[in-house]
Amino acid sequence: MTEQANRIDWLERQLAQVASLITEDEKRLAAEPNRFSLQVSLRSWQAHQEDLRQELRQAKAALQNEVIQLRLSGRRMDGSIPLKLLSKVSYGINRALSYAAYHLRHGRDPGRGIPETLAQELDLRLSGLALGSTRLVFAGNVTPDMAGDSILEGALEQIFEVLKEPSEDRIRDLVETIGISATKALSDMLGELEAQELSAELLWPAPNAKVYHWGGSLEAVRLAHKKLSKHEIREPEPVSLFGEVTDLKENGALYIRSGNSKLKISYNRQQYHHIQKYTLGMPVSLKVLKHVRFEPLSDREIVTYKLVTED
Repeated sequence: MTEQANRIDWLERQLAQVASLITEDEKRLAAEPNRFSLQVSLRSWQAHQEDLRQELRQAKAALQNEVIQLRLSGRRMDGSIPLKLLSKVSYGINRALSYAAYHLRHGRDPGRGIPETLAQELDLRLSGLALGSTRLVFAGNVTPDMAGDSILEGALEQIFEVLKEPSEDRIRDLVETIGISATKALSDMLGELEAQELSAELLWPAPNAKVYHWGGSLEAVRLAHKKLSKHEIREPEPVSLFGEVTDLKENGALYIRSGNSKLKISYNRQQYHHIQKYTLGMPVSLKVLKHVRFEPLSDREIVTYKLVTED
């Protein structure tokens, strides 16, 4: 682990602790709104949180590039890689990461392909072929935004979760998080590798010192492709919800009271700055995607809502 990675890991752990302390102070202040010492304590922790976020932004910006390695092996991998296959694999990775990044930021798939502004921000590129010409090295921009997040990091984290997750329910949740377009791009790439009888191994040493790893065999490719290709993806319905904010969670959900119903609207951490303008009791009109799935064991439909934010 590099010194910079150690620093990022420490800052992220500090931010998690401070967020917990802020939540505790907010709960205590809700019970005693006029207690001055609690108000001072909360403001102090919030200021410290912003300082840590700024430091984390600078630490991540210093890394500049993320390196992802994809190792292919099989009967066609004889020290070189067919150009057609290289093109398909590179195209698949670019589409999967780009669509996942867009969906994380906006809660929906783009209407007309990946915007050029996002493509430039991600700056995905094939940076080299490692020794033996079967290990592809991809790079991209991990400079964090003003909220301290890197959209490429978020996309990579979700792609690895989708590839590794064995649970059908969890797969469904993850697919709703990265979107239909990213899921299809990933499934198509895996299908191409399976058709060519190639094993794949994906490696990503993240800035927070965690090493993400998936695959290493043809069976891993087949299993991941089977999970995604057989997964029934129902097109979500765009709707508007009206109500009053009853609860805000930093871990990815806000709740509104609409008539006699209390509705939960999930959001991705890349959308957090969009909901910071909301306060408890505020009347809101939210654009969301309504996901409906049928639960055969209980013979009922389950409805979930995902927040949609503007470009």
